[in-house]
Amino acid sequence: MGAGRRLTIRESRPEDADALTAMYAALDQDDLYRRFFQAHVPPPRTIERILSPRARGGIGLVAVVEEADGTARIVAETSYEPLPQGGADLGITVAQHWRGWLGPYLLDALFEAARERGVTNIQADVLVENRRMLALARSRGYATIDHSERPSIVRVVMGTSGRTPPWPGPHRAPRVLVEASGGRWHHETEVRAAGFEVVVCSGPAVHRACPALAGAPCPLASQADVVVDAVAPDTEEGRALLAAHDRLHAGVPVCVELSPGAAPAAGDSTPVPDGAGQRAELAADADAPVAVALLQRLAKTHVTAQ
Repeated sequence: MGAGRRLTIRESRPEDADALTAMYAALDQDDLYRRFFQAHVPPPRTIERILSPRARGGIGLVAVVEEADGTARIVAETSYEPLPQGGADLGITVAQHWRGWLGPYLLDALFEAARERGVTNIQADVLVENRRMLALARSRGYATIDHSERPSIVRVVMGTSGRTPPWPGPHRAPRVLVEASGGRWHHETEVRAAGFEVVVCSGPAVHRACPALAGAPCPLASQADVVVDAVAPDTEEGRALLAAHDRLHAGVPVCVELSPGAAPAAGDSTPVPDGAGQRAELAADADAPVAVALLQRLAKTHVTAQ
C-alpha cells in the first residue's frame, strides 16, 4: 500500500483478541452503539465469541495492516454465524480512518466464503440511524424482514449471489412479498401477526437492479405465495412492474395497493393476462383486517393451485 505498508485479509483467530479490543477501544461511543447496541467496548467473552465463529459453523475475517517497522494492527473485522432457521447472521466493523472501500471489499470476501459453504443469504440487525451500514447493504441489494421500535432497528437480508436475496429460511407459513417505496408497508406488523412471513423490497424506485424489470425472475417474487405491489400502479414503474409479474411469475397472486383516493373495482379483482396469477386490488387506506383477509384468500388460492 506504499510507504512499506501491507494490508492482509485473513481468517480471524483467538490470538487476535488484544488487537481487536484495541480497535474497538479506538471507536467513539456512537460507533460502538451502532455495532453492539451499547456504547462501550464489549467484554472479553464477547470478543472471544466474535473471533471463534467456526465453532458454530461460521467464519470470520480480519483486515490487518502491517507497517514498515513491523508493527501490525487490525483495522476491520467481519463474521457470520448460521441461524437456526437458515441463512446466517452478520457482524462488521471498520476503523474510522479506513472507511470507504474497505468495508465493501471485506463484505465481498465474506460473502464469497459464505457462498462457497452453501450459505445463500446473510441477515443483519441495523439501527435505522446507521446510514453507513444501510448504504453498504443497499450497495449489495437487500430486503427487510422485520422491524423493532425501541431502539429503531431494521432486520435486512442480503443474498450471497446476485443483488436480490432468495427467500430466507424454510417455508413454514404463507409468504408475502411487499414491494413498497422506503422498504416499509403500513400493514406488515398486522400481517405478520396473522401468521404470514413478510419480506419488504423497496421496489424499483430504490432497488435499481430490480431483476423483474431487467427481464429475469425475481427470487423473492417467484417463491412468494402473494405479492403486494404497493408501487403506484398509475406510474410508468408501477405498470412495468405489474407487466413483469404477469410475464415472469405466472401463477403467483398479486395484490395491487391503489393510490390514495382510488377505490378498488367491484369484487376487488381485475382481469389479468392468460396464464398470469390472480390479481386483486386493495385501497391504500383499507383497514388492516381487510388487508389480512384479502391476503389470506389469495394465499389459499395459490396453495390450492400448487
